[in-house]
Amino acid sequence: MPFCMTPIKIRMLHMEHSYFNRRLHFINTSLRIIMKSVLLTLAFMLVYTCSHAQATPEEITTKFFSLYKSGDSNKSVDYLFTNSDFSKDIADGIDDLKRQLKKQIDADGKFLGADLLSKRVAGPNYVIYSYLVRHQREPLTFNFIFYKASDKWQLQNFKYHNKTDEELEEAVKVYHSKANND
Repeated sequence: MPFCMTPIKIRMLHMEHSYFNRRLHFINTSLRIIMKSVLLTLAFMLVYTCSHAQATPEEITTKFFSLYKSGDSNKSVDYLFTNSDFSKDIADGIDDLKRQLKKQIDADGKFLGADLLSKRVAGPNYVIYSYLVRHQREPLTFNFIFYKASDKWQLQNFKYHNKTDEELEEAVKVYHSKANND
């Protein structure tokens, strides 16, 4: 007996198909809404966590040198001052610093790395980091001073110079002087 579809059977199949399509569309729409809600919640949690995370001076200098290594010294200097409440007050000074540093980097060549020379702590809320910053032509010395007035570390001062050899010679003189006096 051949398979034959009557108009009634076709209409019923079409109705069942429409019902399943509407049901499937409803489920897909519901899943999209739930996924968007979950992703939006996760994004807000990430932003909240990042904005309230306590960056230590070590983390700040690590991020600074990561940006510096990428070749964009302006971006690295801007990053240093992101947590400073007074950065808007000294915007002109920051711009001058960026121009001078860029000029120094252009003269000294490619960045090759940074080595921690010293870390001096003056209580639990004030710390100075000094780095030897190696470039192709000559090294620079970077000094970062961080201060934590209440709940977050901020850059208090940033200085750099290219007189590393003079500093080292002076340190040797002081060392010999102490050794002779002992």
